[in-house]
Amino acid sequence: MLVRLRINNFVLARDVTLELAPGLNLITGETGAGKSLIVGALALIAGARAEQGMVRQGTDRARVEALFDLRGRPDLSALVTRHGYDIEDSELLVRRELTPDGRSKAFVGSGTATVAALRTLSAELIELHGQHEPQVLLQPDYHRELLDRSCGSSEARVAVRRSANRLKEFATKIAELQAHALAREGRLELLRFRLTEFGEVAPQPGEEQALREERDRLRHAEDIGEALRSALELIYEGEGAALDRIHAASRKLLAQGQRSPAYEDLGERLDELRIEIGDIATELRTESDDLVPNPTRLGEIEDRLHALERLRRRFEDAPLEDIIADAAEMQREADELASQGSSEEALRQDAARELKQYIESAEQLSAARAAAASRLQEQVAGSLADLAMPKARLEVALSPHGLEEIGPDDARPEGLEDIEFLLQANPGEPARPLRKVASGGELSRLMLALDMALEGGLPRRTLLFDEVDQGLGGEAAERLGVFLSRLARHHQVICITHLPQVAARAEQHITVSKKVRSGRTVAVVKTLDERLDRVAELARMLGGQRASDGAYRHAEEMIRRSQKNAGASP
Repeated sequence: MLVRLRINNFVLARDVTLELAPGLNLITGETGAGKSLIVGALALIAGARAEQGMVRQGTDRARVEALFDLRGRPDLSALVTRHGYDIEDSELLVRRELTPDGRSKAFVGSGTATVAALRTLSAELIELHGQHEPQVLLQPDYHRELLDRSCGSSEARVAVRRSANRLKEFATKIAELQAHALAREGRLELLRFRLTEFGEVAPQPGEEQALREERDRLRHAEDIGEALRSALELIYEGEGAALDRIHAASRKLLAQGQRSPAYEDLGERLDELRIEIGDIATELRTESDDLVPNPTRLGEIEDRLHALERLRRRFEDAPLEDIIADAAEMQREADELASQGSSEEALRQDAARELKQYIESAEQLSAARAAAASRLQEQVAGSLADLAMPKARLEVALSPHGLEEIGPDDARPEGLEDIEFLLQANPGEPARPLRKVASGGELSRLMLALDMALEGGLPRRTLLFDEVDQGLGGEAAERLGVFLSRLARHHQVICITHLPQVAARAEQHITVSKKVRSGRTVAVVKTLDERLDRVAELARMLGGQRASDGAYRHAEEMIRRSQKNAGASP
């Protein structure tokens, strides 16, 4: 909601501060009094382009400030925060500064903003309907929003948008995998070749050293066997063998054990040594029996060592332990690369399932839109008739993409059709886009009719209507006042009007006039707080500057009747 508008050195406004009410704010004044400067100031806040001539003559800068209350709009507060702007006590200050050469700066909160960012934020804050840009009703995206609000299928809209976004994510991931597919296949082929080489040899940790030791034993089997047998002869089997001598020495010492424990201890140690020599002899005998020349085994060992050597050369003479470790890493990489191919197929399957869900949700949304379009056309036609446009017809054009088969690339967050509002201004003429046929006054009345059809279905915002009463009078003027009063239940409404029937319904009545001060013309904006002031302004609107007593009585009666019938249906 717009709380306050301040205008400095803008056209004829030297220093104007306007406090706005939550409901219906009506602005009146004589023709040429400067009411349009309020519309122009709000258009700048909405992101309109600054132009030369907007800065008051003789000043170096113009400024327009708008203070908005964001309470009740957490979605808008979140949007402002996402754009990096600050909110203070649920209030947002928007400012435009202009220089005489037509340049401008925009500020949101305490930070600077681009005009594009200002338009994005202001689109959720304020809507202008009249001659001034931007005209939100000329934008097909807004037509889709209005239609979707009227059909009430929020779940289908969310499902369509979610599925479309997920399909886009799938397409991005698949494209990334495909972009790397050639390099991946080349690398995978190399890894598989190297792993095949490794697998054909299949070396084991410590194998090479063990084979070299076994080869050395087999090559010197005779020398080693002779040494084993000689050792066995010396310590165990030969005449005067060490075992017999140690046994004799042990008995002699043990016999002297009664004379000294030390002799007994030495004897026992020798006896233990004798036992150890016996064990060694057993091992020597076993080794001697096992060690026989084996040319076949020696040949196998030589072949195996040659195979290991060839493998090492293929792996740049790395140690076998490093080759074994590298093979494990290559296998891990190969498995990962192979799984990426599986990932692509899995992504395609997921995308196919998501596409099916998208089509189901989009078809539900299309059906809801078609039904809502018919209802909306009928409702708007009735309201336009009440607003002195009895021949006009709104046509909601749903244009399907015309695809026989929808693929993942065809999934749009907006659904299966384009949506645009068309206006048939006169019978027998084709319905045409609003931007080509509708005047500012017609657009304002059409927007008013759409808002009435939605009955508060849109988030609360500030709506400015300019020229909405153009060409109206009598009962149509009365109905316009009722429409605006009803609309003000859901939104803040600012309306510039020339009709006393409309002005009589004001919750806040503001007048604009021109004064000459110090030789310069300035615009004067005044809020009419007293009932007598409102009666006087309505009397002027009814009978001119020299309004009769009858005009004053009529004005008094209009205000009294409007207050009594506030909110009545048209």
